[in-house]
Amino acid sequence: MQFSPDGNTVAATNLDAYRRNLEKIIRFIGSPVRLMAVVKANAYGHGMVECARTAFETGVSMLGVAYASEGVLLRQAHITAPVLVMGPDSFDNLGIMIDNDLTIALTSFEMLEVLKKTLASRAAACKVHIKVDTGMGRIGIQHDRAMELVEDAWNTYGITVEGIFSHFPSADEDKDPFSREQIKKFATLLETLSQRGKRPEIAHICNSAGTLKFSEAHFDLVRTGIMTYGLIPYPGSNEILEVEPVLSLQSRITFIKEVPAGFPVSYGNTFVTKRASRLATIPVGYAHGYKRHLSNKGKAIVNGVPVPTAGRVCMDQTVFDITDAGDARLGDPVILIGSQGNARITAEDHAEIGGTITHEIVTGITDRVSRTFIKTS
Repeated sequence: MQFSPDGNTVAATNLDAYRRNLEKIIRFIGSPVRLMAVVKANAYGHGMVECARTAFETGVSMLGVAYASEGVLLRQAHITAPVLVMGPDSFDNLGIMIDNDLTIALTSFEMLEVLKKTLASRAAACKVHIKVDTGMGRIGIQHDRAMELVEDAWNTYGITVEGIFSHFPSADEDKDPFSREQIKKFATLLETLSQRGKRPEIAHICNSAGTLKFSEAHFDLVRTGIMTYGLIPYPGSNEILEVEPVLSLQSRITFIKEVPAGFPVSYGNTFVTKRASRLATIPVGYAHGYKRHLSNKGKAIVNGVPVPTAGRVCMDQTVFDITDAGDARLGDPVILIGSQGNARITAEDHAEIGGTITHEIVTGITDRVSRTFIKTS
């Protein structure tokens, strides 16, 4: 039996808003800097194929994914844009990337040796971007050995060293001196490569936060992910470039009960009514991605009124106290992320309650939730 998401709860991606955000970023960085739209992790929970297609139509130069499987999915959707598989991925998937014309993030000498053999066995060619570790400490060749890897790859038949890149671990935090030291290391490497005639065409280091903070580090291309979806990369960033939220999450009331004061609700009885109350149950829980940390702390919007969670978020259901929400009825919409009237609840609100980041909130929306896409132009 094929799995079908629940139609009661819908995550809506506004592709018009996504396009507007991309256009703002393109104007912000200016020519000749290019834009990569990062669409990994199902476009941060927003729908990878639909966002990738919109991004390509808007004029981005490249798409960024994490794994070969994501790149293959784009190719199966007939998306022909250049796609960089940023990694990490298994060496076993190098052939898949070559066969699907995906650009490979080359991270080590070991990977290069496997790539050489894979290309030879296929009599094929590929493009690579050399991944340099300037301070992230995750994947990539150490910056003091990057020159050797570039030269080895450069001199390998069938490999085009199209790009070289690095990544900021803390551009979204108050650690700018660390990021500036990374920029210095990367710029020095690029200068040395230029002197040797082996500077790749596309150098990039900036993520969303870095794009806004460090114009001197835009180089040839910037990689923006979270900002394209209208979620701020760090507090105050909207004062530099204002973006609009792309995703909303909505469910509906499926049960209402009238209860007296002193009535316990949900697991552990952590919520007890202080007055006669109306309680509404909605068919959303942590298995949908509505996080358990919102228990007794989260809010939704019913009839334009913010209403609190009542008790612990369950796997499949959550109860809200709708006493102050007027004449709410069965089937009425419940806004979990989004706005109604003058009330608004954001992914940032969800993240702040849980002491986490918006990335986790939006990528955590599961396949239980139905999807819809808004595109009017």
